[in-house]
Amino acid sequence: MKDSTPPSVPFTTVAMAEILMVQDLIKEASEVISRLEQQHPDDERVKALRKRMSEKMGLGMPEQHPSAARGIDRIELFFTEGSLCMEWELTDEGLALAKRVVRYSGHTIIRLFTAAPGPRGVRTTIQDIAIELAVGQQEISGTATGAVFTAAIGFLGRNGAFVPMARALPVSGKK
Repeated sequence: MKDSTPPSVPFTTVAMAEILMVQDLIKEASEVISRLEQQHPDDERVKALRKRMSEKMGLGMPEQHPSAARGIDRIELFFTEGSLCMEWELTDEGLALAKRVVRYSGHTIIRLFTAAPGPRGVRTTIQDIAIELAVGQQEISGTATGAVFTAAIGFLGRNGAFVPMARALPVSGKK
């Protein structure tokens, strides 16, 4: 007798994979795409999905690099060679103040806001990116085409309170 445990994703369709990717359910979307690749190895839509998934997975662990300090709490967004770039700085004074607000319990993050055109209107997402460096930069590839991005950098308390220390001006990607 076969195991009757249902798979984690019951439908294996291109539409289901796209829905899962939009919802940032990477593991589940990858599972659906793998099944689609087995069932339809020559389907161009499945190949395009795998490419988009690879680009999206590139968002997961981009490297952070040191940057030059200017002595102010700041975050800036800009595009370079098709990648979204973020450059930030957190001062000791600003960080101490933010930590006091949430009682010293938490970690520094960049809260990235995205508004992207979709088939049913504008889709907005929020992604929290952990900060490893007080002064640094990071590139994110595979961003949505035609999307608008903005960000705030600050301290996220364990209680869920976010204390922004600086905000970036909105930037838009290529259409």
